[in-house]
Amino acid sequence: MFGFFWTRSASLGLALLYMALGLVFLFFPEMTGTVFCWALAAGAAVFSVGRLVRWRQAEQAGRRASGELVIGLLFAGLAVFCVLGARVILSFVPLVSGLLLLVDGVGKLPLALDAKRDGSSVFIPLLASALVPLVLGIIMIMDPFGVTRAVIRFLGLSLLLDGICDLGTVLYARSQGQ
Repeated sequence: MFGFFWTRSASLGLALLYMALGLVFLFFPEMTGTVFCWALAAGAAVFSVGRLVRWRQAEQAGRRASGELVIGLLFAGLAVFCVLGARVILSFVPLVSGLLLLVDGVGKLPLALDAKRDGSSVFIPLLASALVPLVLGIIMIMDPFGVTRAVIRFLGLSLLLDGICDLGTVLYARSQGQ
């Protein structure tokens, strides 16, 4: 089964696709985020048009379908927001993550202070476990789009390395006649 999988052309194609996507994500994170938002907008627009068509058909048939109209208009608004507010959408995930890290760090500070007051040997690890998420949370809140760029680049690097490993495996398996 393993030999069959790795000798297929699809495995080689997939490895090359991963490498290409990885390079795009790595070197063009802003463009990747923008394209993601455009794809989200396109999906919302298609869904919106479908709902609006269903609303129009129901109205022509003499049935009330105000729910279809509302949902269609909401998704149309979402599509517009995805195009015009891509930066906001891309900053949302790091912003929420930053807030969670901030709360975690602030919540651990009293434990570290108690350990210091008690002369406990776990003071330094507790302080580190409070300060690291606190600092990371502040960074994520202060520059959520920069964090998004870094995450997209990391994803690109991961895809690139995965593609290189897959390519190496395919080439090695083929050279061994498997």
